[in-house]
Amino acid sequence: MAMFPPTVPHVFIQWLTEPDDVVYDPFCGRGTTSVEACISGRIGYGSDANPLAWLLTAAKVDPPTKSSVAKRLAQLQREIEPLSVADEPAPIRLIFSPSTLAQLVWLKRELRVSNKVDRFLLAVLSGILHANANRDGTPRGLSLAMPNTFAMAPGYVARYVHDHKLVAPELDVVARLAARTAAMLLVPASFRRGDAWIQDASQDVDSVVKAKPAKLIFTSPPYLEVMKYGKFNWIRLWLLGEAPRSVDSLLFSSSSLDKYLSFMSAVLKQCRAAVRDDGYVCLVIGDVRRSEDEIDLALAVAERAVPGSGLKVVGTIVDRLPPGHKVSRIWGDKRGRATKTERILVLRGPRAPLPDRLSGDSLGWRMTST
Repeated sequence: MAMFPPTVPHVFIQWLTEPDDVVYDPFCGRGTTSVEACISGRIGYGSDANPLAWLLTAAKVDPPTKSSVAKRLAQLQREIEPLSVADEPAPIRLIFSPSTLAQLVWLKRELRVSNKVDRFLLAVLSGILHANANRDGTPRGLSLAMPNTFAMAPGYVARYVHDHKLVAPELDVVARLAARTAAMLLVPASFRRGDAWIQDASQDVDSVVKAKPAKLIFTSPPYLEVMKYGKFNWIRLWLLGEAPRSVDSLLFSSSSLDKYLSFMSAVLKQCRAAVRDDGYVCLVIGDVRRSEDEIDLALAVAERAVPGSGLKVVGTIVDRLPPGHKVSRIWGDKRGRATKTERILVLRGPRAPLPDRLSGDSLGWRMTST
C-alpha cells in the first residue's frame, strides 16, 4: 500500500546519480527505490521500522541463486510435516483450509529470516499468502479470495466469507512456492547487490550507510495518519510472528502537524548524516486534506523541518495523479485525507551543485521553487 511506481525513483536515480553510487531509502516499504537502484547498476540500500518491509526489501536487493532456492525447496518438500492448527488465531483458521494452514505453520517454524535463501522464500510466501480472485473467481493466493491484496479487518473478512459462502482452497504450499519462485530471480547483468536493515528513520543511521554514504536518498515518509501498515498486513505479519499493533507502535503516525514536522526534522538530520556532501535527498510527500482544505505538507517540511538539518532546498516537483491510479480509489468517497497531488521535495547537500532542470513535461511534472 501507498507504493509509487518504479518509474518515479528511476527518473531521479538516472538524473542525480552515476553507476556504483549508493541510493538509500529510509522508508523502504516493499523496496521499490532500492531495487530500482540495484537494477540501474547502483548500490541500493533500504531500511524501515516495519519488519515486513525489511523482509521484502532485503530479499530483493540481495537475492539468493536459483540453484540454492531449488535445493532448499526440494528439502522442504521432502521434510514437510504439517503441524496442528488448533492454537492458531480464529481469523487465520477462517481464511485457510486446515491442510493448507498446517503446512504454513510448519514452514513458519522452519524458515529463518537470518538465512538468505529462507528470507527470500518467506518474502515470496508473504506475497502469495493472500490475494484477490482471478477473473474466474478462483483465489490467486493461498487463502480465501480476498476483496483486496491487503488484509481487511478480521470482522470484515468474517462477514465477507459468510455473505459470499467462500470455501478456503486445499493447496500444496511448497509446490505453489516453487511455481512462484520459478518466475523470479531473473537478475539482470547490471544488477548491483545492496543491503537492507531494520531502522527507525528518526534515529541514528546504521553503520552500513555511515561507511558508504548515499549520493541520493529517495523516499516517501509517512504522511499525516493516512493508514496503519500493521493493521492492513495482519495476515502477513502472522507469518512472521509479529503482532500488528506492536508493529504499528513502531511506526510514526499522528494527526498533529506539529508532531509530524518534529518527526521530519529528526528524519532530515539523519538523512544529512546518511548522504554525501554532494548528494541529494528527494522526499515524496502527498498533500493531506483537512475538512475542505488541503495541506501542502512538502511546503511545510521545507519551511519548518529542513532548517537546521544541514540540507538546502532545491525546489518541488508536482505530480498530479488521477484518483483512479491511487490505492485510495478503493474507498471512493470515503478516501478521507488522501489527495490526488504528490509533491517531490528536492534537497541537496552543502557541496551539491544545483541539478540540471528536470525535463519532465511528458510525465506531467512541473518544477517550482520553494
